[in-house]
Amino acid sequence: MDAGANKAALEERIRSFSVTDYAAERTLALFSASIAVADPRIITDAISLYRRNCPSRSPLYELVLQSYLFLGFPRMLEAADLLHQAWPEPVDHHTNDEPVSPEETRSWYIRGDKLCRRVYDKNYTALRRRVESFAPDVFRWMILEGYGKVLSRPALDIVSRECAIVACLVVENRPRQLHSHIRGALNVGADRELVRLVIEDLRDVHADGWAAARDILKKLEMDTRS
Repeated sequence: MDAGANKAALEERIRSFSVTDYAAERTLALFSASIAVADPRIITDAISLYRRNCPSRSPLYELVLQSYLFLGFPRMLEAADLLHQAWPEPVDHHTNDEPVSPEETRSWYIRGDKLCRRVYDKNYTALRRRVESFAPDVFRWMILEGYGKVLSRPALDIVSRECAIVACLVVENRPRQLHSHIRGALNVGADRELVRLVIEDLRDVHADGWAAARDILKKLEMDTRS
């Protein structure tokens, strides 16, 4: 968690949140933010908030899985344990000892490349060149591991995923990545008002992260109009 994040403000936002426009997407985004602050009580409250309004557990599980891409394995594992405690679901304890097949890996890479192109749109080539210029291995990992294996899983739509990513990046105060994923959310079809509300829900949680996200969205709006 970034030192500038205000856990008490997030806790209050979750507890006072009332069902309004885009309730499912915004409560998922608040859950993603709670994983970023890594406070068990706040994570559990975020699970309860989502559960009061939405019947399916799977979107929460999907956000837990994708959190390791942006927050690391320790916070992902902690959130997975808390989700299981708060909303238990039968677990298949059978372990698949077979290695990932070449066909499955190829499928991940193909669908990852397709999704990455949707998210970055006309900036895809520039992204690839920039990342490959300083970390040649990382771009392929992003496609395979991030966009292919994780973010293109069919159990959760990409708009909800991108809004949740924006939320955790506000809490982490990551302006460069915020720019990519706010623009990415819009590129994959998120309503501009939804993105604005997701950002506004975190206004008091991280002042710098919120201000960066707000300014990025405004700039993107002006670029669209010009």
